[in-house]
Amino acid sequence: MAVSALAPARVLREPRRIDWRQAVGAFIMVVATAGGITFWSATSDTRAVLVATRDLPAGARLTEADVAVARVRIDDAMYRAAVPAAEQPSFVGRQLNQPVYAHQLVARAQLSARSPLAPDQMVHTVPISAETAAGGRIRPGDSVRVFVTTDRGKPESRTTVVLARATVYDVGFDDRLGVVSTSSAAGGADAADSTSRGPRGRPAWISLSVTEEQALQLARARWNGELDIDLLPPEG
Repeated sequence: MAVSALAPARVLREPRRIDWRQAVGAFIMVVATAGGITFWSATSDTRAVLVATRDLPAGARLTEADVAVARVRIDDAMYRAAVPAAEQPSFVGRQLNQPVYAHQLVARAQLSARSPLAPDQMVHTVPISAETAAGGRIRPGDSVRVFVTTDRGKPESRTTVVLARATVYDVGFDDRLGVVSTSSAAGGADAADSTSRGPRGRPAWISLSVTEEQALQLARARWNGELDIDLLPPEG
C-alpha cells in the first residue's frame, strides 16, 4: 500500500488560545497608569491650606483640633491671604480677631498679631511719637528695647535701659493724620507687607506685654524722664 505524504499546509495545528492571565494583568496595568495620571493632574494644581473644623467666635484661641488641612484650587492672591498648612504650628494658639466658620479657609487677617499674655503678664501703655519709637514702624508682635533719659538737655542728663526686651501688644495711631496708601492692589505680598507696616497716621501710644515689676519700672521711667523705644530683631 502506498502512503502519500501530507503537505505542510494540511498538517493539523492546535488552535491558538488567549492567555487570560496576561490580558487581565495588562488591563490592570493600564487602569493603574491612567488612575495615577488622573490623580497627579487633580492634585498638582492644588495647595494645602488650613480650614476651620467648627464655628469659632472672635477672641477664641486656635487649637490643633480647630483646624484641618485641605487641598484646594486657589489663585495666588487667595493663597497669600490664607494660612498655608506648613505654617500650622506657628498659628496654633493665636487669637482670632474675627469669627471663623466651619469648613471656611482660615485667613491671616482673621488672626490677631498680638502675642498671648502669660498668666503673670499685664498690658502697660505709654505715649509715643514717631521720633521716639523707631519712626512709627513698630507693630504688634515686635520686640523692642525701652530707654529713659532724665534731665534731658542738661549736663547731668543720663540715659539708661528700662526694659532690655519687651513684646509689643498693640500700637495706637492718630488716624486724623492718616496717609492714604497709593500702592496697587496687584502689588502682591510685598505691597501687602508695605501697607501693613506703612504709615497709618502718627503713632500715639504703645502697649507692651510686661510683668508687674516691669510695669512699675515703666511707670517710674515715664513720670521721671522721657522714653525712647527701639525696634529689635526677632529672637533667634
